[in-house]
Amino acid sequence: MKVIIIGNGLAGVTVAANLVNMDESIEINIFSEEKYTYYSRVRLVDYVVGNVSLDELFVYDENWYTQRGIKLHLNSTVKTVNTNKNSITVEMLEGDAKKNTEYTYDCLVIASGSRPVIPDVPGKDKSGWHVLRTIEDCDGIREHLKQVERITILGSGLLGLELANAFRSGPNSRDTSVIEIEPMAAPVYLDKQGATVFLNLLERAGVKILVKTEVTELVGDKTIEGCRLADKTIHKGDMVIFACGIKPNVDFLRNTQMEIIDGIVVNEYLQTNIKNVYAVGDCCEYNAFIYGINPAAIEQARICAHNIVKPDGKLKIYEGTVPSVSFYGFSTEMVSLGRVNEFTIDPDEWKDIYSYYKVDMTLGVYKKILLKKHQMVGAILIGDLEQQLDLRKMILEKIDVSAFETEILQDGFSLRDWL
Repeated sequence: MKVIIIGNGLAGVTVAANLVNMDESIEINIFSEEKYTYYSRVRLVDYVVGNVSLDELFVYDENWYTQRGIKLHLNSTVKTVNTNKNSITVEMLEGDAKKNTEYTYDCLVIASGSRPVIPDVPGKDKSGWHVLRTIEDCDGIREHLKQVERITILGSGLLGLELANAFRSGPNSRDTSVIEIEPMAAPVYLDKQGATVFLNLLERAGVKILVKTEVTELVGDKTIEGCRLADKTIHKGDMVIFACGIKPNVDFLRNTQMEIIDGIVVNEYLQTNIKNVYAVGDCCEYNAFIYGINPAAIEQARICAHNIVKPDGKLKIYEGTVPSVSFYGFSTEMVSLGRVNEFTIDPDEWKDIYSYYKVDMTLGVYKKILLKKHQMVGAILIGDLEQQLDLRKMILEKIDVSAFETEILQDGFSLRDWL
């Protein structure tokens, strides 16, 4: 069997590794636009500020692929997918020349990942703005940092927070600010009260954060000198980093028969609407939801590989992944588990959701659990993560907590005592 994998990120290499473990006879080709073997994107922020070297980013070298019989094609951009012919056309860089080559498959796995969202803001013709998704992006930021005094980060998601923390710590700290268009910090992971606690912690750490603030223009002559805000004021800063989220990398599939809404629509077996075509990771959409997190990519990739090989003759079902995000920085820590706000809870479902919480603004501690029919669906912890394993277990195993739900956030609570 010939399997083609589009994408050499976490989802793609996990599919490949699992395929090899189950059936060494499978012929696997991986195609990647980048010039590097698989590296850790979660460590890119550390690389930007010099906490790790380039070599430390790499997870698998060329030998890893060779030893497993996996053919890795770098500098290779998939231009077209022809599901009628079971083939792809790839533009490959050979020296200074580009060459188009067709490859056929028995099974296709799309693990093309995602791209940064770049808002349509006037002034992007100026130099001084960046995104952070690849090693090349990092190298551009590192070079620019040599002449930068003030940094503005657009977006307070996980990447924006990690960048702000990195730029405000260490011997080479910079004046750093975060601008968030939503009315609260970390809007995808927190609720309003938790965001208030978290915002207070950011400000204590010396990070300026402007919420409910829209950037309407990048100002300056040839290089960026600041951002014009909706109220016409100028927020000064000589480097702007867009950390406004990600979107599935699926544009090269728009002319195919594949069902695409925001991402590639897959069923419970990670199959698309096209026979023998699967999608995993940031590019796929399951039950109208795009996860964009590593745990989901790993889980989807393992199930996808199993369903291609079917070692036991059966298909495995993907039931979704419990969203889980952790952040450590600004002398605090935060974990968001499951579904906690309108980004992950449907409006019609809110009538069945109830919650318990504890807050201490002085200590910077916030705890909240969200429940539906006495089963926990989400939790937020800020400043004290001692209970995260218990909360994670309750969400994952859908434990009935009716006998002790009012006790969960009390000091000294242990799930073991109640089971």
